[in-house]
Amino acid sequence: MKACHTIFQTEFGYTGIVYTKDPFQLLKIYLPRQTHDMVKNDMMLDFNLQNDHHSEIDIFIHQIKYYFKGNPVPTPWAWLNWNNMTELQVKTLKQTALIPYGAVCSYKKLAQKIGRPKASRFVGSCMAQNPYPIIIPCHRVIRSDGSIGQFGGGITLKKRLLALEKNRSLLANLE
Repeated sequence: MKACHTIFQTEFGYTGIVYTKDPFQLLKIYLPRQTHDMVKNDMMLDFNLQNDHHSEIDIFIHQIKYYFKGNPVPTPWAWLNWNNMTELQVKTLKQTALIPYGAVCSYKKLAQKIGRPKASRFVGSCMAQNPYPIIIPCHRVIRSDGSIGQFGGGITLKKRLLALEKNRSLLANLE
């Protein structure tokens, strides 16, 4: 599939987005990396990229940058492409998106919320395959014992994201 892409810098590093132009839909968000080339190489492994631009992506880039400055962002449901996912994966990701900014939920609790109380491993697998990290906040899903669990961007990044949200939530409560 030919896909458009953009790479931009945030406070956490270089982030990338792959999307289609017509219709405009997000295909994948790449978590921050140290260099532009690292993100581009990851993208080229997953997609046949083309250089094209859609103005809607500028709105989304602004939202992602806003998030990395410590602010919650809305989930752009109309822009998400669910085509390559099962109904249960979509249900799981949509339930994940409901985890409030600054909060966490266990894999087990998330499995219960989707009506599959014994599907904690499935939930973990779904989080690992989440094409929309940050806006579908898989980093907010932790183990039942309170430990951090895994994360596609690495445990250090997961801890940084959780700390960013926790700190911002604490500040919001003081205001």
